Amino acid sequence: MSMDTLLTTSNITFALGIIGILFAVYNSYRKPQEEIETNQALTKKDVDNKATILAQKEMENKASLLEQQVKLAYEANEKKFQEMGVRIDGVMTKVDNLVLTSSTWHLDISNKIVELTTIISERIPRNTK
Repeated sequence: MSMDTLLTTSNITFALGIIGILFAVYNSYRKPQEEIETNQALTKKDVDNKATILAQKEMENKASLLEQQVKLAYEANEKKFQEMGVRIDGVMTKVDNLVLTSSTWHLDISNKIVELTTIISERIPRNTK
């Protein structure tokens, strides 16, 4: 066969057709594989993003719960301190009353002792030589 009979229009068209069919078959197998790989990569990225978002939400929920616990503990402590303040105020009032009563009693006792001393000294003469 000579080169002229090989390069005819029909042979060239046939060869181009075969090459086109081969390229189409190759693309039909290659495209789905690329799409699958792309979808897998996107799916993995979405899963990672969702996992990150879920972890962040869980941390936010834990932080919110911890904040509520701290707030409740703070309010309970404030209430206890207020109650202790009221109790201390009551105790201070009682102590002040006791001090006043005790001072009055001591003053009364001192006056009685002075009175008794005066009476005793008047009734019992002192021997002075």
